[in-house]
Amino acid sequence: MAKKKRLTRKQLLKEPDEFLTFSAKAIQFAAEHRRPVSYALMALVAVVLAVGLFHYFSNLSERRAYAVFDQGLDHYVGQTPGEKSPHFQESAKERFTEVLSKYPSTRAAELSLALYADVSYAEGAYDKAIELYQRALEVFSQDDTLQRLIWNGLAYAYEGKKDYTTAAQYFKKITGSEGAFLKAEAYFNLGRMYEAINNHEGARKAYNDLVRDYPGAANLRIAKEKLGRLKGQG
Repeated sequence: MAKKKRLTRKQLLKEPDEFLTFSAKAIQFAAEHRRPVSYALMALVAVVLAVGLFHYFSNLSERRAYAVFDQGLDHYVGQTPGEKSPHFQESAKERFTEVLSKYPSTRAAELSLALYADVSYAEGAYDKAIELYQRALEVFSQDDTLQRLIWNGLAYAYEGKKDYTTAAQYFKKITGSEGAFLKAEAYFNLGRMYEAINNHEGARKAYNDLVRDYPGAANLRIAKEKLGRLKGQG
């Protein structure tokens, strides 16, 4: 096979390529779906863009890995939100598994962990999802945004296993972190988990924190209703 020529910055700016195509797909998907298949995709765009065009095109292994990753992403976003799409899920899993096995040291492999975890969660394979999320957590330990997204995924996976105590611990990690990203929803979900284990005091506090600090939250009305029902309990 002939060796591919390294593209210049001028060529990168003028010609469409896999990286830009992938980024465009991710951005379009995030814009069109207010509740995407998974929260990991919200940070995925920023993380991939941060890799940089120079690094992407200067590394043949990364190019090959991203080519397979992009195929997996196509199937990943091809799922209809709220509906099970076994074909898309299986195809996405195959591509992400290929990236992880053939190109384990690439950035594409790191990103595949979180999305493979999401697909596993969607299938109800909660233990597999937790394993992959934990691996992703190690990889992105220095990235605050992705760390919160992974905590969020872990919390939902543990909720799927009906381990509400552990789920609450991960939602609490988000509420205890710096900045507002994901906090409003985390407070709401923390309240739900506390309700599930009959910790009424903890649930009241979580809902009250949401109502007090996030007046524009999507779940504000429901949180207020829950506070009213919990009044006097526990």
